[in-house]
Amino acid sequence: MTISIIIVSYNVKEFLYQCIVSLIKSLEGISGEIIVVDNNSADGSDEMVRFKFPDFKLIANKENRGFAAACNQGIKIANGQYILLLNPDTLIQEDTISTMIDFFRSRDDVGAAGCKILNTDGSLQQACRRSFPTPMTALPKIIGLSWLFPKVKWFGRYNLTYLDPDQLAEVDAISGSFLMFRRAVLEKIGGLDETYFMYGEDLDFCYRIKQSGWKIFYVPYTKIIHYKGESTKLATFDNFITFYRAMDIFVKKNFRKSYSIFLGIPLRIGIYLRGVISIIGRLIHKQIVMLFDGFLLCVSILIAHQLQPRPLPDYSTLISMLVFYLLLWLGTGYVIGLYDRRELSYSRAIVASVTSFAASIIFNSAFKQLVYSPRMIVWSFIIVMLLLPGWRLMMIIFQRRNIIRPASSLSKALLSRRTIIAGCGEEGKRIAKKLQTHIEHGFEILGFVDKKFVHEKIAGFSFLGTMDDLKEILRIQKANEIIFTTDRFSNDDILNVIDDVKGSHVNVKIVPKNLDFILGKSSVEKIEDIPLIELDYNLYSFGNRLEKRLFDILFSTIGALLLTPFIFPYAWIRGYRLRKVEFLREEHRQFIARLFQKKWNNGSSIFIERFPLLFSILSGDLSFVGNDLLTANSDNRMFRCKPGLTGLSQLQGNHRPDEQDKQSYEHYYLQNHTLFLDLEIILKSLLKI
Repeated sequence: MTISIIIVSYNVKEFLYQCIVSLIKSLEGISGEIIVVDNNSADGSDEMVRFKFPDFKLIANKENRGFAAACNQGIKIANGQYILLLNPDTLIQEDTISTMIDFFRSRDDVGAAGCKILNTDGSLQQACRRSFPTPMTALPKIIGLSWLFPKVKWFGRYNLTYLDPDQLAEVDAISGSFLMFRRAVLEKIGGLDETYFMYGEDLDFCYRIKQSGWKIFYVPYTKIIHYKGESTKLATFDNFITFYRAMDIFVKKNFRKSYSIFLGIPLRIGIYLRGVISIIGRLIHKQIVMLFDGFLLCVSILIAHQLQPRPLPDYSTLISMLVFYLLLWLGTGYVIGLYDRRELSYSRAIVASVTSFAASIIFNSAFKQLVYSPRMIVWSFIIVMLLLPGWRLMMIIFQRRNIIRPASSLSKALLSRRTIIAGCGEEGKRIAKKLQTHIEHGFEILGFVDKKFVHEKIAGFSFLGTMDDLKEILRIQKANEIIFTTDRFSNDDILNVIDDVKGSHVNVKIVPKNLDFILGKSSVEKIEDIPLIELDYNLYSFGNRLEKRLFDILFSTIGALLLTPFIFPYAWIRGYRLRKVEFLREEHRQFIARLFQKKWNNGSSIFIERFPLLFSILSGDLSFVGNDLLTANSDNRMFRCKPGLTGLSQLQGNHRPDEQDKQSYEHYYLQNHTLFLDLEIILKSLLKI
């Protein structure tokens, strides 16, 4: 047998499936075997392998034995002349296995080799070629000089960042996510060191290979994608602590004799300090939005303080105001879910601002001796409303203009993911339909691309162009995601595209053929059909109906009172006249409303035309957010909620939803209605305008 491929799996069933599918294609014409060692996954990974791939060798552990021990289990039953350790969260090209085997056969002195490993954004994963962490190599890495000066040889030696990624190179170590070696290496040095539970075992294995006289190479002639972190994301151990502990084990084991106490101890201290800094950085990163909001709140209050008439109040009162408003605003944001994967929700930021303002006024009235004057609170509120929801809106605008990559917390905001589907086949149509009916994933489908030009529309969406013009299409459409279907594109095609679009701020995702999940950078998104219809709709509850009605009454009244004295005379002068129109309501009912219609067809404004509908909202026939606004003779389907000036269906842009889509949008709205969702839809509509 030519090659044995060992995959250690832990709670990554979907990634494991796609990895195996890509491996089968790469093994065509090659004598090989696939060995899966499952470390007691709770997601049914072992059952999936038994059912889908019954001919594979499967070792199902009853406990998580760690990566090194599990690899050794696979190595003991492997029969190949070459052995490949492969992470389950990888996708390989069709030519990867054959290219690597050819390289080994051309170089008898090579003991181990790894290929080019890409992140999902096309960038090189630095761990795929490394040096051993000697003091002189590790020091620039530990203190950050390698990040500041990656192209300087002395600073970038650990990850060899000064080398061309497409250059063949002899290296000290390669990544354990794709580590291929000869069986003769095992016979000389044995398997992986099981002292390492996770991390460090690949570095240690490479060190022993080099010590025994073999060479190790980085081979850029073929490439894979590695969804870094998926294999350990659901682990019960702390990845950071485990990683830095592994580095300490490596230094103690391999460098204790080589370096004196004056170099060895500082190196170990540096490793632990870097670990502590990384853990602190991770904690800060998780709360970065809350910390940034807190900073902007302080700035707002300080600016409002400077706007007060002289003499200014004392600074002890200012500090108490800062503490009070910080606790109140951030606490309100936390309670309404602003910092629970919705950090960039500007609607929740607005609600937190208004709620905090109202609470501040009440508190100020009750404890006048503790807090500033109402003028101070009003100025603080105005500045907070400009800054906190404002920076969130700017982030969305930058994202839509493709200036920045979408943040993970924003990725599922309503229709925030401007998406192109690559592949006009049946799989592409199927995925487009599913994404249209599952709006909770946040995808806004812009259209399709493919290898060849297609004249007609695909599933109701436009054909945007061919893959040759993909970069320009992404720029013009301001897309931030592209989803590949594997019935039209090979793994080789996908990996080449990922390599080409690096730096374009585009997330690349893959849908395995005939399956209902999307593989992305650090997520598996299921898009299966809704199996049961949920009858307990949010919108049917008394509290939500009352909340929605009060919102409609309040803002339609404000709009009518403030704008009617200006809009009606302006419309009359511009040639608009009122006309009666009969519209559909819920449950086959109808209502009569008035619209402005221009006597001449030129220069008509939809805002002017629909302004009189504010009075229909006030009377309860219409809502700001709801179903399509349809005339009585245009559609006979039964609505379950009122029509609205805007809604989920109206946000679809150029795509015209069919009847099934409209029903799915209505179902989603009924089931998930909140005041926040209404605000999100209204603000999205204004942004589109």
